[in-house]
Amino acid sequence: IRGENQSSRNSGVVHAGVYYTPGTKKAKFCVEGNRMMYDFCKTHGVPAKQTGKLIVAVNQEEDQTLDEYEKKCKQNGVPVDKIDGKKANQYEPNVTAVSALHLPTSGIVDATGLVTKLRDLASINGAYFAISSRVIDVRPKKDYFQITAERNGKTETIDAKFVVNAAGLNSDIIARMVNPDSPYNVVPLRGEAAKFYKTKRPNLWMNGLNVYPTPYFFDNKTGERIPKKHEDKVKDKTLTVGVHLTPTFGDFDGNIGSTVTIGPALTTGVSKTNYSNNLHPESHYLEQVERFFSGLRLEDIELHQAGILAKTAETKDFVIEADKRHPNFYNLVSIDSPGLTSSLAIAKHVKNYYMAARKNKQIPK
Repeated sequence: IRGENQSSRNSGVVHAGVYYTPGTKKAKFCVEGNRMMYDFCKTHGVPAKQTGKLIVAVNQEEDQTLDEYEKKCKQNGVPVDKIDGKKANQYEPNVTAVSALHLPTSGIVDATGLVTKLRDLASINGAYFAISSRVIDVRPKKDYFQITAERNGKTETIDAKFVVNAAGLNSDIIARMVNPDSPYNVVPLRGEAAKFYKTKRPNLWMNGLNVYPTPYFFDNKTGERIPKKHEDKVKDKTLTVGVHLTPTFGDFDGNIGSTVTIGPALTTGVSKTNYSNNLHPESHYLEQVERFFSGLRLEDIELHQAGILAKTAETKDFVIEADKRHPNFYNLVSIDSPGLTSSLAIAKHVKNYYMAARKNKQIPK
């Protein structure tokens, strides 16, 4: 297991919790998961680094938007400092900014190393992994579920008293196997990334922080960025954190390397398995980041990877709840960003639900 479906196909950013509406599951689990992630990785030798993060404003309008996110940080309990452009350049000398939010708890983690370590620890504790198996049926029985899976042309059944549906892009399909009235519908959203090498020229050098633009809305019909003064006039719009710059590890000891990733470039209307058709060209990444990282040239950029996020049309928040008919079937649906950061906190929550439900005799022992 290497997290090849989703977990290893992202930027590996450990999010601080700046973007999420206070009181939502994303806000709660991201902030808690941030602390848990660093503690876990330190204990178990998984490469992770609290690099810090800059969200940069390049004009007065964006500077005002940063004030809104600074307030949101404080509501979510996220450490934050608003700094001027001069201070921002002390962190990252080649970034263009009139001001920025500095988030010291943001960082990066080796996602593949994390998934591998979790697998190893689970195996030690008796977990069995049915690799390359496809679930074709989940049938509720009196006090358990009969799960049928197909592998190498053969089927096998597993009986389980408690099931956690963490099937990512296919979690909506699994949920409907148990409850045909399940309301979840996963909408695939492809995120693509490019990369460059910061050691190529002095004006490409980065000290190792995550660098993000100021979040903005884009028009779903045209794909164009909406000026802040017109945001209320456009109904069909999506908020994006923007294409950003992310450091990567250069070795297994957790030292920052020379590769910097650029992304995500988002593509809607793709299938759950379409990782490669009609990818954004290198020029798209240049257009997105040259406002705040002007030293980058088209010839510096190479296409890197693509991943597909599991979003739902029904909510922008995580769906973390028991099935309405079956309290011993627990759904984790629409775990898009900041899912990686939140993962350990979500696992803790599911464990606590299970223990409480057993104690209250809501589910079988």
